[in-house]
Amino acid sequence: MILSINLLTKSRTWRETLRDVSSAGAFLILSYPHFLYADFAYRNGVIGMKPFEDKHRIFVDLEPNTGTVIRGMKRAQFNVFMRPVTSITSTQNLRTTLMPIFWVEEGMELPEDYVDMLTTRMLNRLRLVDILIPVLITVCALVAVLGVVILIRVRYAKRNIAPSKSTTSITPTTYTIDN
Repeated sequence: MILSINLLTKSRTWRETLRDVSSAGAFLILSYPHFLYADFAYRNGVIGMKPFEDKHRIFVDLEPNTGTVIRGMKRAQFNVFMRPVTSITSTQNLRTTLMPIFWVEEGMELPEDYVDMLTTRMLNRLRLVDILIPVLITVCALVAVLGVVILIRVRYAKRNIAPSKSTTSITPTTYTIDN
């Protein structure tokens, strides 16, 4: 079983996912690839934008028992605002929109050998602990019950053996030894 974590849910709006990373006069806007989770105004501003959540989202898959990262991807798209510039006649037909420049993808996937090693070394021991804990609890409960039974028997035996008062008197006898 692998626990998958989406780092952004669909309930957020596109404008919350835009990040202005401009510096030194270059106006760069960071977004998800293909304007995933985007407002349709941005997504429809560029022809060919077809976002698929499986291909363009950021995610981390964790093994739930140990927290080991099995697989993860982070993806980002760098965009600039495109608009008509009045002094350049060839830009007069451009729409004002967000234009993707490039997108990057960085990720990792744990090789199958390591996943198998994790399963055999770590998880089998965890399964052994899952078996041993009920056994230890049962043994402790039996020892406690046995202790209570012994305590009750000892107290019962003390009540039944009361000191008896004997009416027989012991008279001392003297012996003499002749040489």
